[in-house]
Amino acid sequence: MPIIHRVQPGECLVSIAEDYGFFWETLWNLPENSDLRTRRREPTVLLSGDEVVIPERTIKPYVRPTGARHTFRVKNVPAKFNLRLLDVADEPRAGLAYTLTIDGVVTRGTTDGDGWVRGSMAPKAMRAVIELTASDERYEVDLGYLDPVDTVRGAQERMAALNAYDYEPDGAESAEWASALRDFQRAKGLAVTGELDLSTQAVLRDVYGG
Repeated sequence: MPIIHRVQPGECLVSIAEDYGFFWETLWNLPENSDLRTRRREPTVLLSGDEVVIPERTIKPYVRPTGARHTFRVKNVPAKFNLRLLDVADEPRAGLAYTLTIDGVVTRGTTDGDGWVRGSMAPKAMRAVIELTASDERYEVDLGYLDPVDTVRGAQERMAALNAYDYEPDGAESAEWASALRDFQRAKGLAVTGELDLSTQAVLRDVYGG
């Protein structure tokens, strides 16, 4: 019988699927989760309290001849980490050497032509740290804690990361928030409404992601 999983802080569909022994696509594409897909749009960005339907697990038999070696590949493991570095003009910061540490696992690389830092991680990884080799820049990311872009806190979190909001993201619709939102809309050529409308959400999703 299917069960309902209520999303907790720090969880996303990838980590939830790992807990229940599913591929995240299986849960995401489940007809019973269609409302979740419509509201959230990104499986890696859920809101605490969202409900995910978890179906009963089924066993799929595979018949293979004995006396031979067989390889089985598990899909979607590891998960992917992607973070884009932009300058103050929203241009990609390409060719920067970096060290990426995710839950203690260290990899080194260089941002690509579009400014992306890319890596692999465990589905339930909790923390990523990016350090640029040629400077003292350091970025810490708590994985799974970003709120959806259609919430005030989620928009504040993205704008703070883009240096467009100078306050602690708290989800409050304050005068400071409305002023920052108008400045952001003006800078992006949007209608200056001071409201988190669909056009503003779309630009935030495009510039920041999720």
